[in-house]
Amino acid sequence: MTVATGFEEVTIGDCRLILGDCREVLPGLPKVDALVTDPPYEISASGGGIGAKRQYLSDIRGHIDAGFDVGMLVAFDNWLVFCGKQQLIDLMQQAIAQGLRWQLRTWNKTNPTPLTNMNYLPDTEYMVHAFKAHVWQCKKRWIVGNVEKSLFDHPTVKPQYVMADALRCATNPGQSVLDCFMGSGSTGVACVNLGRKFTGIERERKYFDIACERIENAYRQGRIFEDEPARMVQQELIT
Repeated sequence: MTVATGFEEVTIGDCRLILGDCREVLPGLPKVDALVTDPPYEISASGGGIGAKRQYLSDIRGHIDAGFDVGMLVAFDNWLVFCGKQQLIDLMQQAIAQGLRWQLRTWNKTNPTPLTNMNYLPDTEYMVHAFKAHVWQCKKRWIVGNVEKSLFDHPTVKPQYVMADALRCATNPGQSVLDCFMGSGSTGVACVNLGRKFTGIERERKYFDIACERIENAYRQGRIFEDEPARMVQQELIT
């Protein structure tokens, strides 16, 4: 694993990709319309770690080495965070502490990794969406197959359908999205496909390079998703 010790930036279209530690990068970034990210958390199904692919990442909850503390979310009033069940309470409490409305969404996998070891099959991942005084018309769950992780050499890559739908729920075309744990760039690819501006931060050179390549390819291929205007109508909530 090669971890960045300084900043390196690459601009591809409306995407700004930064190689560096998000703890150091975030203070210098401008405000964005939404944070959409999949931070590090334990993905082992055994309790002994045989399912954990990102060995330097163990828990989303305040681990300095992983670079994520739920308290950092206070800087955003529209955030979507993918998580495991162990992190749900922390994220919900953070949303409440910020005075935000929140919604729990689930990704139900049709082909989960068969690692149970006397536990339930790991066929569900979660996403907490915290937002201010607006919502978009969205379903609360996705039912879609897992992604072959070897395609992008990343253990937690998300399907484009899931990422695109998450972006539709939180943003409109032309708005800006930040992913401070960019990984192999799935959020960035979805932003290209849906006409959003993207800023991604990744500290590992290997995944940063993969993200750059994927986003370049996305621009070459052109948009594969079209926005659905009926789903993008903003609705004011009564407070």
